[in-house]
Amino acid sequence: MNDTANQRILLTEADCFLRALEKRHINHTGLSTNICHYLLELEGRLDAEEFRRKINLNKDVLWLASLSSAKSHPLAIPEWQKTKSITTIPVLVHDSDELIPEAIINRTMHDDESHICCDVVYRSNGDSALIFSWHHLLMDGYGVILLLRQLASDAASPLHHILDTNQKERLRLLQLANATRAKFFVDRISRKPLSSIAPVQPINNQNQKIRVIRFTPEETSLFDKIGPSLGAPFGRSPVYLASAARGVYALLKSKNIPIHDLWIPVPKDQRKKGSDGPLLGNHLSFLFYRLKAGELNSLENTVRSINHQMVDQIKSKMSRDYDLLMKYLRRTPTPLYYFWIKGPQGGSLSSFLFTTAADHPDEFRVFAGHAIKDAWSFPSSIYPPGLNFAFMRFRNKLHIMIMYFEEVISESDAEQLEKQFRTDLLGTLQ
Repeated sequence: MNDTANQRILLTEADCFLRALEKRHINHTGLSTNICHYLLELEGRLDAEEFRRKINLNKDVLWLASLSSAKSHPLAIPEWQKTKSITTIPVLVHDSDELIPEAIINRTMHDDESHICCDVVYRSNGDSALIFSWHHLLMDGYGVILLLRQLASDAASPLHHILDTNQKERLRLLQLANATRAKFFVDRISRKPLSSIAPVQPINNQNQKIRVIRFTPEETSLFDKIGPSLGAPFGRSPVYLASAARGVYALLKSKNIPIHDLWIPVPKDQRKKGSDGPLLGNHLSFLFYRLKAGELNSLENTVRSINHQMVDQIKSKMSRDYDLLMKYLRRTPTPLYYFWIKGPQGGSLSSFLFTTAADHPDEFRVFAGHAIKDAWSFPSSIYPPGLNFAFMRFRNKLHIMIMYFEEVISESDAEQLEKQFRTDLLGTLQ
């Protein structure tokens, strides 16, 4: 086993952000689960009993599943501590042709339970799915892909690259001015009024649903041309975000909800490209977008606005300064941290949630001797706002996942959102 028992392991900046949400936002409503899922569609029948036996021989996975965060005093940086005696990783078996059964989507993980759980779902055609579920505070989606790749050949083998070995704080007093600048920037561009998909009256039903949208490799290869043609040469994310924002905008209009600006913080990966670790922790920061109603009348206008804001935050070094702010905030007492996240006027954290998940690695093709036919990464959905869009690719096929609470949008609303994506992404190619 890796020598981790006596190490002092600090939470990352993004971990501290998620911890504040967990303590003051998610636990307050009791509706969100903050559980993520990574699904591997496998060819043939995975031996669930053998997988259960092997993963429960893996002391590193058991150690990860037993971790909780704690502060030694209010101004301390939270640390990971082994506070639970977890002796078993649950491996549950289902028979279903649903991509991911709703019982798994709505699963909770309490503090005294394992923060990792696996499900094996047997399909009627003889194939199977392995669903790896984990508490979001423990790892990000990229880390879970790295973990699954290590488990693929032998689930009992020791894990590598679990920890961040470069955790020293390197903050100087002069950097406080830069961090303060970022705080004022976020306050300014997130000022009210803003539109949110979350209903005015609090919801009571915690049931969550997922709608998935699949695109062919041919369609997906054409999407790469959309961004540059619309004035966004730096990746696909601005096009995806633009289409999601336009879908929410159309949904708000159809419900006769007053339209204000949309406000969307978007995660950005802080790892070096091609990194093989660490597994533990979330290694993310954020970019911020405020979209006016007049910018949502066409995909081109929306993409142009997003790209302009992204470039401006990078060129002005505001993105760098926000990274510094997150470092400084690690020592902030949780109630104050949450107050700063929410702002003095409160309300939803975002008009809706959005992420571009890590693509499934092309070279990760086999798990436990079974060919991987497909893969899906489902982030957690937090209420409010209660609507989350995630985009990823599996072997040149774009997957879109819409996670939502039943009382936030309906199934027909989700269908309308899918139509908007297909209109934007396919209609532009006509």
